Amino acid sequence: MIDVSSIVKRWPVVEGWNIAPAGVAWITEGSRIRVGARCMLGDGCTLGTGCTLDNGCTLGNLCTLGTGCTLGTGCTLGEWCTLGTGCTLGEWCTLGAWCRLGDGCTDPVDMGHVDGYRKCLAWVNGVPYIGAGCRWFTLDDAVTHWSDKPDRVRTLALMSYARALDAIYQREHADGRQ
Repeated sequence: MIDVSSIVKRWPVVEGWNIAPAGVAWITEGSRIRVGARCMLGDGCTLGTGCTLDNGCTLGNLCTLGTGCTLGTGCTLGEWCTLGTGCTLGEWCTLGAWCRLGDGCTDPVDMGHVDGYRKCLAWVNGVPYIGAGCRWFTLDDAVTHWSDKPDRVRTLALMSYARALDAIYQREHADGRQ
């Protein structure tokens, strides 16, 4: 683990962004980044430009953040997590190992490891998506994909849970509470 908070303090600052110098393995030269206090990166992590890590974020080994990702205070990512471009995680969000979220997702829920793959639920512009293994598809497409597979009954049960969470999400956002 490296203390990324201490490292970026030595970098130049332009308009509130730390600018990555050459020779840093986990970020491309010239990339902009904002890092709060006590942020740690595991071995082999890579961060895209425009990422913001709030105080106390921890990324496990081999995590990848796409361009413009934002992690709220205290976020923890397990090993091999991948976040697509523009993903936003709220405060104290925890995602387990091998979690994959596509571009622009918000409000992720780590649904656990079932039938050989970790499943994560997140929303893109109000539409529920499921990340599983190397797949990233809408909740409806995920249910269709697994419906005719008798070896995926646990995954289908998890999709019922995902539908219940989506109903809550839609109700909260319709009321303007989020």
